[in-house]
Amino acid sequence: MIKQLTSTRFLVLSLVIIAVASTRALPYLIPHLWNFSAVYALGIFAGSQFQDKRLALAMPLGAMALSDLFIGQGFSLMVYAGFIVIVMCGIAIRNHITVTNVALASIIGAILFFLITNFAFLYPTTQYPHNMSGIITSYVMGLPFLRNALISDLIFAPVLFYGFYFLEKRYPVLARS
Repeated sequence: MIKQLTSTRFLVLSLVIIAVASTRALPYLIPHLWNFSAVYALGIFAGSQFQDKRLALAMPLGAMALSDLFIGQGFSLMVYAGFIVIVMCGIAIRNHITVTNVALASIIGAILFFLITNFAFLYPTTQYPHNMSGIITSYVMGLPFLRNALISDLIFAPVLFYGFYFLEKRYPVLARS
């Protein structure tokens, strides 16, 4: 584990994760882009790149927590639970990284995140009635957020996966050992 933490691959992956987590601030800089960030693609990417599942989870969750400190979003257990599901989608494709698998993991991860968080945020508020109609309304109102998450995945997943692939080819020390 210590050898892995001091490897060049780990250090570069860590820097990529921290840089990408900063995209969570995009909605504060560019109006009307809520849920448009690289954070979903980051979860898939981190899950697929770290051999140690603990690091695959800890690195992106730590980066999210750090970004939460700066953007003042606050901690939401259900958001982090949804993000863990996204990372698990990345872990699921770790040994079979293909364009199709990355796309499927990204779509499934975003949809599961949407389902988990929209259901969870229905109940602490009085914005929607706590019945089937309220649940449906909560999901319908969340569709623009899901759309933005899926669009951002279409942009950021290829950037992360192909970008790191080309880095590995250019700098073999970054390749998995």
